[in-house]
Amino acid sequence: MQDKKRKKRQDAIIGPVRRMLRDVSGTTALMFALSLPAVMAVVGVASDFGLYSMKRSKMQSAADQAAISAAKELTLSQFSAKSVLAAADGTARAYINDEKAILDVDAVIEDSNKKVSVSIKETWTPFFAHFFGAEITPIKVYASAALFGESKICVLALTPSEIGAISMTKNSHLRADGCTVYSNSSNASSMFMGDTSSLEAKLVCTVGGVKDNGSLSADNVVTDCPVLNDPLASRVPLTVGACDETNFKATSGSFTLKPGVYCGGMNITGTAVVNLLPGDYIIKDGLLLVNNDATLSGKDVGFFLTGGFGLLQFRGNALIDLAGREKGPMAGMLVFDDPSEKGILRIHTISAARAINLTGTIYLPNGNLVVDPSAVVGAESAYTAIVAKRLVVQNGPTLVLNTNYGDTPVPVPEGIRTASDIHLVD
Repeated sequence: MQDKKRKKRQDAIIGPVRRMLRDVSGTTALMFALSLPAVMAVVGVASDFGLYSMKRSKMQSAADQAAISAAKELTLSQFSAKSVLAAADGTARAYINDEKAILDVDAVIEDSNKKVSVSIKETWTPFFAHFFGAEITPIKVYASAALFGESKICVLALTPSEIGAISMTKNSHLRADGCTVYSNSSNASSMFMGDTSSLEAKLVCTVGGVKDNGSLSADNVVTDCPVLNDPLASRVPLTVGACDETNFKATSGSFTLKPGVYCGGMNITGTAVVNLLPGDYIIKDGLLLVNNDATLSGKDVGFFLTGGFGLLQFRGNALIDLAGREKGPMAGMLVFDDPSEKGILRIHTISAARAINLTGTIYLPNGNLVVDPSAVVGAESAYTAIVAKRLVVQNGPTLVLNTNYGDTPVPVPEGIRTASDIHLVD
């Protein structure tokens, strides 16, 4: 009896609670049903924006690559607006790699043919966002790439951080009319101009800064330039075979030498007159030394310097009349210092008072070149390009770097005539 009374009291209390819960549950279900479209819409919009972000990121990368590809066209002598657009369009579509994508690619040449700006537009249909007026279509991205160091290269100093990578001191002068003098050093004094020194060039470009105590004359001086890649880094060193000559020396008289491996160097001094037949001259473990009143001449010749003492030394009152290789693996080169030689004292010197003709490219990737006679150097060269770790011009010389490429059969190495480095700028 007592159990029945207890159950009756419980039902009196719990019953209304159960009915209320059923009512709430029904209300909740109704509210959930009514809000479900809005919830799905929010999820859909979030999905759309996620897809939008992925698409835009990929398109921006495509625009960057397209701008670089289009800018490369500017280095070609026969480029046109059509070829630039074709390069941009092809690169963008290949990078996005979606046949269903509706793309509109445009490329505009700017800054006197030194820059290309690319725009890409993709029209797409989001699943939900368009119902809410979200402006996520079409997607538009932009990128620009520009040429740096695109004019003819006369000097490129490769050292990444040294002070005075290009150094002009003590009444020294550098004339590089119509071409670029470029320093890769990030030092605040990447280029150093001493008192009474001067430099004339179409463009002076340094990764770091310029310390100018002299007279820097150029149509355009630019600091904070990007690093210019070594245009000759892919050149393959010559294979060094057995010695053809050992410790060659000449102090007087006339000699005609043949190409080959000169172990112990080539030592030409006194009043000796040496003419070189066309070909490659490998100077191994010794100096290429011309000193006193000696003469060294030759056309279609190239010097490959290797070994710890394989260094260039033109000194005294020596007469130097040389034109570089016209063909073969050394084509365009006059001097090529073995890249594997990395001694800290690889100092090559041109001090000869009569170094009149140095036609070709002097490539010293790990060496310093010092030019210091009280005389004019290289004035009769058709062209001279210097790519070295450092260039130091001191003690009163005038170094002349011509760019008369059509006046010689010595070809201009790729990257010297149009040594363009391409970088994104926007």
